[in-house]
Amino acid sequence: MKYFIYAVITIVGIAVIAGFFIVGSPGLQRLRRLDETRISDLQSIQSEVIFYWQSKEKLPAKLEDLTDQVRGYKAPSDPETNLSYEYEIKGEKTFALCANFSLSLGPEGNNAAIPIPARGYSKPGFAEVNWNWEHTEGRSCFERTIDADYFPLIKDQKTP
Repeated sequence: MKYFIYAVITIVGIAVIAGFFIVGSPGLQRLRRLDETRISDLQSIQSEVIFYWQSKEKLPAKLEDLTDQVRGYKAPSDPETNLSYEYEIKGEKTFALCANFSLSLGPEGNNAAIPIPARGYSKPGFAEVNWNWEHTEGRSCFERTIDADYFPLIKDQKTP
């Protein structure tokens, strides 16, 4: 009976250690979840910037301009620091979104095994557009250029 208890304790200990190697520590999982939230937030902001451009034929001057009481949208902030994400206009249809990430994500990063799907856009006659969200640990920026053919102005869209 004594050996049985030791065997069970050993097996449970090995299982816990193996779990940390396979899944990672709870702290690492928390960092991954924070980064996943950051990517999701940036995807949401990107969609709203594109919608703003389609509606007003210009990029918003700042993220606060995306606030829409009717649709209930307010640009999210970083889940850990509660600070606003960085947004910068780079050109007439080009902008950058930046965030501070806890881990790397991509071919060179430690977090490469954890996929974060990019929100794709598809439209008849066009290939699906998937944005790249690979990033390094620390501050990373994602520059985007709006394709006016793919995202036409709302006033130019024809209804059937």
